[in-house]
Amino acid sequence: MAGSAKYSWSWRESLLVAVVGLSLAPGQAFCDDYPNRLIKIVQPFAAGGSTDVLARGLAQKLSDSLGQPVIVEARAGANGIIGTQSVAKSPPDGYTILLTTGSFTANPNVSKTPPYDVFKDFTPITQLAGSYGLALLTNLPANSVAELVAAAKQKPGTMSYATSGAGNLTHIAGRLFERRAGLDLIAVPYNTPALLSDVMTGTVSMTFNSLITAVPMVAQKQMKVLAITGNQRSPALPDTPTMTEAGIKDYSLTGYFGILFPAGVPKDRVDLIYRESIKALASPDLRRIVEDNGLFIVGSSPDEFAAYIKQDFDYQSKLMDELDLRQK
Repeated sequence: MAGSAKYSWSWRESLLVAVVGLSLAPGQAFCDDYPNRLIKIVQPFAAGGSTDVLARGLAQKLSDSLGQPVIVEARAGANGIIGTQSVAKSPPDGYTILLTTGSFTANPNVSKTPPYDVFKDFTPITQLAGSYGLALLTNLPANSVAELVAAAKQKPGTMSYATSGAGNLTHIAGRLFERRAGLDLIAVPYNTPALLSDVMTGTVSMTFNSLITAVPMVAQKQMKVLAITGNQRSPALPDTPTMTEAGIKDYSLTGYFGILFPAGVPKDRVDLIYRESIKALASPDLRRIVEDNGLFIVGSSPDEFAAYIKQDFDYQSKLMDELDLRQK
C-alpha cells in the first residue's frame, strides 16, 4: 500500500493537472511546433514574371531550410489586388505568405475604396530586393530623352505610351514623365503581351517597362532604351542614364519586392521566416535570380521593412494627388 500511495493523486491534483494541460497545450503547439505542414507563398501576378521567379527561388530555399514543403500560388488580377486580399483574409498562423511589389502600396492610393489596409491587415517580414526602376523604351528616331521630349513637344497630344493598366507602375512612370517634362501624351492600357510588340512596330510611341524585359530587347536591337527611372544606373545597362541624369528634374521611381504575413502572426514565426529568408538571400543561386531580374538584394528587418512601407505609401499618396490618378 505504501508503494502504491506514492503515485496516488488526489482528485484536486488530477483536476489541476488536466486544466493546466488544456491551457498550455494549444499555445505550446502554436509556438513550438512551427512549421509542421505546407507553407504557401502567394504572389499576386501572372506566372512566369519576375515576381513569380523570385517567389519560386525563395520557396525552394525555405523548403530546404524549414524541412517542410513551400509552394507558390500565382493569384493574378486587378494589378495584384486579388492575391493580396486573399492573404489578408488568411488565418494568422504563419502558413500563408504574400510576396509582392510596389503595387502593394500604390493600389490603396489609387482606389476610391481601398481594397485592403496596408498597415492593419499585414505583418511585414522583410524587403527582399529593390529595383533600379523601369526602362524607357522606344523605337522612335530619338536617341536621347532630350530628343524624345523635343519631338513630343512639336506634336502635342499625338505621342503615346503603353502601360500595363491604370495605376500600375508603368502608368505612373509615364504620367510622371508627362508632368516633369511638360508633355501631352496618350496613355494606352494593355493586358496582353502585344504591349511590347506594338512599341517595337511603332503603333505606340514608347513604354516604361522592367529591366528584365528591356535588357534582352536592347541587346537584340529590337528597341532602344533612353533612360531608367531609378536613382542609380543599373549594372545591366551601365551606359544608360537615369531620368534625372537625362535632364528630367525631380524624377525618381523605383520598385521593391517584399514578403508579408497576414496581421496577427506571432512574432516568433515572423522572426523565423525573416531569419531563413535572409539566409536564402545570401545563397549564390537566389542572389543570381535577383540580379538577373535587374534587382539588388536588400534583406531588411521586419521593423525596417515596416518603416519603408510607410515611407513608400506616403510617397505614393503624394504622387497620386499630384498626377491626378486617384479614382473619383
